[in-house]
Amino acid sequence: MAHALPLTPFSSLSISAYQSHSQFSHSHASHHSLGYSIPQFKSQPHKINKKPQPCHISTQEAINQLHHYLDFPNTLTSIREFNQLLPVMVRAKTSRHYPSIFTLYNHLTQTLGISPDKYTYGYMINICAQMDRLNLAFIFLGRLLKEGHRIDAIIFTPVLKCLCSGDRISDAAVMLLRKMPKLGAVPDVFSYNILINGLLSYGKTDLALQLFFKMVKIGGGCEPNVITYTTIIDRLCKESDLTKAFCLHRQMYSMRVIPDIVTYSSLINGLCKVGALDRAEKLLHSMKSEGHEPDVVTYNILIHGQCKHGEIERAMELLHSIKSEGHEPNVVTYSILIDGLCKHGEIERAMELLHSMKSEGNEPNVVTYNILIDGQCKHGDIERAMLLLHSMKSEGHKPDVVTYSSLIDGQCKHGEIERAMELLHSMTSEGHEPDVVTYNILIDGQCKHGEIERAMELLHSMKSEGHEPNVVTYNSLIDGQCKHGEIERAMELLHGMQSEGHEPNVVTYSILIDGQCKHGEIERAMELLHSMKSEGHEPDVVTYSILIDGLCKHGEIERAMELLRSMKSEGHEPNIVTYNSLLYGLCKHGDIERAMVLVHSMKSEEHKPDVVTYNILIDGQCKHGENERAMELLHSMKSEGHEPNVVTYSILIDGLCKHGEIERAMEMLHSMKSEGHEPDVVTYSILIDGLCKHGDIEKAMVLVHSMKSEGHKPDVVTCNILIDGLCKNCEIEMVKELVHSMIPEWYEPNAVTYSNLIVNLCKNGETAKAKELLYSIISSMIFEAQSLML
Repeated sequence: MAHALPLTPFSSLSISAYQSHSQFSHSHASHHSLGYSIPQFKSQPHKINKKPQPCHISTQEAINQLHHYLDFPNTLTSIREFNQLLPVMVRAKTSRHYPSIFTLYNHLTQTLGISPDKYTYGYMINICAQMDRLNLAFIFLGRLLKEGHRIDAIIFTPVLKCLCSGDRISDAAVMLLRKMPKLGAVPDVFSYNILINGLLSYGKTDLALQLFFKMVKIGGGCEPNVITYTTIIDRLCKESDLTKAFCLHRQMYSMRVIPDIVTYSSLINGLCKVGALDRAEKLLHSMKSEGHEPDVVTYNILIHGQCKHGEIERAMELLHSIKSEGHEPNVVTYSILIDGLCKHGEIERAMELLHSMKSEGNEPNVVTYNILIDGQCKHGDIERAMLLLHSMKSEGHKPDVVTYSSLIDGQCKHGEIERAMELLHSMTSEGHEPDVVTYNILIDGQCKHGEIERAMELLHSMKSEGHEPNVVTYNSLIDGQCKHGEIERAMELLHGMQSEGHEPNVVTYSILIDGQCKHGEIERAMELLHSMKSEGHEPDVVTYSILIDGLCKHGEIERAMELLRSMKSEGHEPNIVTYNSLLYGLCKHGDIERAMVLVHSMKSEEHKPDVVTYNILIDGQCKHGENERAMELLHSMKSEGHEPNVVTYSILIDGLCKHGEIERAMEMLHSMKSEGHEPDVVTYSILIDGLCKHGDIEKAMVLVHSMKSEGHKPDVVTCNILIDGLCKNCEIEMVKELVHSMIPEWYEPNAVTYSNLIVNLCKNGETAKAKELLYSIISSMIFEAQSLML
């Protein structure tokens, strides 16, 4: 497929920044495998025709006339008539009709012996360039020169454009800087602009700037114009090189080149990209003061910048500004705002904006609906997402692969795998072909919900349907196998993807290393680290953190510390997760002092501890009986601006309870509540256990009722703690009440509950009651089994 170029020899350059601003995009034309040759003919004396006058016929009329000439070739009697058709056909990019144009050209030159003129050659060169047949274009150019026609830079415009769009930038540069001047066609600003645009599109910004300064030096007809400046400014802004972009902007004034709306929009876009929103708005006011009225595209850029950086209210204010200044917001404006609202969790406002745009006559498109459907799915409201699907269908908007992929992703993330599969069948039955992203979502969903075999079936399905899996596909499958203990199958998948030519990445190796560590295969994990390095895959901080965590959990603290030094020496900066793994390992193995030294070390390296860091340290101190030092750490974390969480308080309460400081533990409970931290079932269970072990059953039962009144239902652990405590304190009657009245309201007792009850009843001499309970359990189980059989 080759780009169909819209330029004629008499048109000016169309720059990508301007196309982007007007939301114009090139269409694609079919590449014809042409077998025609340029006929040889004797040059006959002829009168040079004047440049063809503008042809006011439509494209369809031109096509009809072309077919008429093909059917009745004798009616075409002059090159002028032929020339009148060419600009219309070229501008309309009617590439499928180009073979017919060559047929007519051959008829004119071979059968009738009519010589082409300069304009014929110009159009034919343009047509050849549009078809990416530069060999033919150069033959026409050669004929033009051979016949003594004076050529200028504009003849080369389509050839330069073709070279630049076909990744032949060096050939375009040779053409512009050497061949054109040698042939007497002095390059002009349009010629230079084509090459600059080509260089920028291939990321060669430095070369484009060198060419720009050459234009400045040459001067005359090559002086940079507003298109030159804006094209370079636009690229610099996209590369976030705002210093150079604004330097060129200032230079425009000294060169008496007036910036236009596209120049300003490019600069505003650059500022928004780096989050300089205030400067972007100031620039908007500057362009207004200079008489440049921003249009809806400029406003859309600003609104997008505000939304991207979380300034939703300011973005909404800009919407009102657009309207108050008489600009009509378009579907892009609303889609940007709806996307911003969805990304910040304001789904209801996004829906309101949808209704608002409809009421104003702005019809949402498939992109708008896709944004809303994705927002609803990510917000967990799958049913409303499905309703939006039905709405868009009823309004005549056809869902696409993105629509269905978002819905399938939503269903998978909420555990609705069967509904996700139904959506896959729906989209295929409606003629929408799932792509690799759709399959990746489904495969990942199946793996995360333990359906490894179905995930593997999907892999085979996508292959059989001609969809090539990628590294993301294999990473999901390898992760699924590792999480389900199938390490060998995960390794087979690694070898399988490599044999199929799919290169694993750092994520692949990190998943496998994590799998090996979690299954105790530390040496194999280390081997994988060496393998990935030898294959040219650089491990990252995640890879190292996984390995350090694995080593620490298996008691290999020294090797973990050695790996930390190794990763630093290789230029990989450890993060808070890395340090937390090491701290956990040190605390778990009783080396509290080294843990504290490591904390000071990480602080000196400007790695700030987080709440997890402090929880690890507090837990370590508590487990080693250092409750006072644990309390000091609580005060330290608060003074450093780290808010303790329910885990922090639960650790401290547990530490106090284990060392018999029940009153201080109760005070800690009241303290956390007063600071706005809601205790959970774990916190309560710890305290109930402490009270029971301390023999304070009455307070324990009060706490049970208190947690219930606060909406925390005791779980199996809480109840087992209570039963154990009551039995040990010979409160058998209370145990009976608990078993018959309270527990059935809370949860289904498990084997531990019943075992605990029976053992404690026997210990307290209640053997008959223990037997009675045992028979009751057995009878209940038999009844349930019989019910199931029926």
